[in-house]
Amino acid sequence: MPDQTMSSTFDSAASTFEHQRSLPREVPEAIRAAIWSITGLSGPARVLDIGAGTGRIGRAFVAAGDSYFGVDTSLAMLQEFSIDAVNCTLTQADGNHLPFSDRSFDVVLLMQVLSGVDDWTGILDEARRVVRVGGCVVVGRSSNPEWGVDTQLKKQLKHILEDIHLAPFPTEQSRRQAMALLESLAARHTHAVAASWHVLATPNAFLLRHRTGARFVALPPNIQKQALEKLGAWAESTFGSLDAEFAETRSFEIDVYEF
Repeated sequence: MPDQTMSSTFDSAASTFEHQRSLPREVPEAIRAAIWSITGLSGPARVLDIGAGTGRIGRAFVAAGDSYFGVDTSLAMLQEFSIDAVNCTLTQADGNHLPFSDRSFDVVLLMQVLSGVDDWTGILDEARRVVRVGGCVVVGRSSNPEWGVDTQLKKQLKHILEDIHLAPFPTEQSRRQAMALLESLAARHTHAVAASWHVLATPNAFLLRHRTGARFVALPPNIQKQALEKLGAWAESTFGSLDAEFAETRSFEIDVYEF
């Protein structure tokens, strides 16, 4: 059964998810192209996307003619995906218990997933179970500059939550541990920057986006309110205005583990 708490968290964010976390159209296409280049795949493949969400990355695989299967715990997210998706299979399911046979996919995608889950070991076990011999598991994430607005705000939010006596979210630690395990098991590992693009970042955009972050909205409402108020005040003092714009270059990194 899907995790009901996490599912409801993403359900509430489904309608605004892509607007607040949009990627340039060419980025998902570049992600697919990079995977095909690294692995030597030719033509359409059988692809499983764990944590498919609203399809902001998966649509590129559907458009390319892959036999695409998207899985997510949130039905509302998948419904957003299905509005303009054809020739694909979308299934509400838990990544720890995939409803697919062993060795049934050429490519298994874990895009922006590992830093947002607690039981990543179960997801990796399932990903490795369903990928065919010679297939690959691909971990992907967007990356912001160290001096960027979002990076500074994330660090400050961590300090704020620590001051409230809450343990910080172990996002980066979880991701690194999961990737180290994959690397130890894979026949070959390749890291690549699939795409880069320019944005005008604002503190306000981060604040609006973070209100629907999966781990953040799981906090008690009073803690969320307190943390965002403190973060907003710090951002206004630091950047001069919540609407101040800063030019940044962002990128999408992938790690391809071939089995």
